[in-house]
Amino acid sequence: MEGSTTSNPWLICLINMTIVFGVLIVLGLVMNIIRLVDPTKNKKPKKQDLGKSAAVSKEEEEKKVAAIAAAIVASEDDDAELAAVSATLVHKFFEPMQLPRS
Repeated sequence: MEGSTTSNPWLICLINMTIVFGVLIVLGLVMNIIRLVDPTKNKKPKKQDLGKSAAVSKEEEEKKVAAIAAAIVASEDDDAELAAVSATLVHKFFEPMQLPRS
């Protein structure tokens, strides 16, 4: 009796693709289970706090946009002044990210 090997390339391709997609499906299921059981997930903030913070953040964004627009209008022809004012506004309103210290 010869072995049960095949030399049909289509059958080999079908077997390999089945194995690959089977492994991908299993990995997807494992990822979903980990996401459901994740102990490091932060609790959702209260709805009242979320509404107030969103309104405050929107108001702050509007102030920033208005300040930048006013600076651009004030120095519409002079590129050097525009660059200086823009750099000042960016530094004032968009502070650099603070890295955590260990």
